[in-house]
Amino acid sequence: MDDDYDNIPNSPAIRYYNTLDDYFIGHGKYTECSQFDSISVKDMNAYKLCMSFLGNLENYHKLNFSMKNNEHKCHYLNLWAYDRLSKIKIIDKTTMISFLLTHWGEYKYKKECSGADFLYYYADNTNYIKTKRIYDYALNYEQFELLYKENNNIACTKKHDEYIKKIHSLIEEVITECEGKQSLKHYCVAWGNIQKIYSKNDLLNLECKSVEKEEDHPEEDFEGPKTWQDEEQSGLPHGLHREGPQGEIAEETISGLSLPEVGSSSGSHQAAATAVPILGISSIFFLLYKFTGLGSMARNLLRGRINGINSQDELTNELLESTYDDQVNPGITETYIGYQAT
Repeated sequence: MDDDYDNIPNSPAIRYYNTLDDYFIGHGKYTECSQFDSISVKDMNAYKLCMSFLGNLENYHKLNFSMKNNEHKCHYLNLWAYDRLSKIKIIDKTTMISFLLTHWGEYKYKKECSGADFLYYYADNTNYIKTKRIYDYALNYEQFELLYKENNNIACTKKHDEYIKKIHSLIEEVITECEGKQSLKHYCVAWGNIQKIYSKNDLLNLECKSVEKEEDHPEEDFEGPKTWQDEEQSGLPHGLHREGPQGEIAEETISGLSLPEVGSSSGSHQAAATAVPILGISSIFFLLYKFTGLGSMARNLLRGRINGINSQDELTNELLESTYDDQVNPGITETYIGYQAT
């Protein structure tokens, strides 16, 4: 399976993740993040993650996805944080994990959203990839439905056709593994959650009626359909800009800080596969116990991870016109329950 099939520039999922990079970056947190911008470190990915992360924590109540997906914004925050962590190359990842969890355990919304999922993803990269793709499909589905189900005269790009087929294949795999069983695996829970937003039949019956020929509009296969490329950015929060071909946003300065280069959120899956150094495991035990209250559960999970470490390789901000919804769904409390199909 192509590990990059969900890398779709300008899709809602990527745009939402890019918004988490940019919208609340900074907010006066330069001192806290200075350790990642020192002469000896100079890891800009770590520095940008620090600045964005602290801004998102401080403004958690203002984070908005679409009305349908806003209930799961804590899941998306955890997925975003781990995705961006995987891009860090210079500093030891356990240093950043310690920093993030320390602040995650101190901010005022910690009861609504903890960093427990973030640590599970660090311990099990395969779990993370499947979970992220399922939750991201919930973000992308409505735009794809508008383009290709309701408007059958629009041909799919080859990239979108590949995405739809492969996400359906993943869902079928998850259904076989999860439905009718109690499971704490995050992708099983994710599949149960998105079925509360869209029906299983709708999610699995989306298909391309036709696919563009390569010579028709070759640039669209990379950029997305022409209807996406021509969209105005009125629906994006003030200060955000359209991504370039790789999902990057043109650099500009906010309070003297250059905005981060934002790539597609899925391009780091392979890098994330090597994210568990043996020497970092003991510190993760302590962090999970101290900051999430799930020490015993994570201890069992990570012990299994250690045993297998030598063998493991590891659209629509409401139709692109309204990236952020005006309604906030406060008081969401994270629950970790098994998925039981009905």
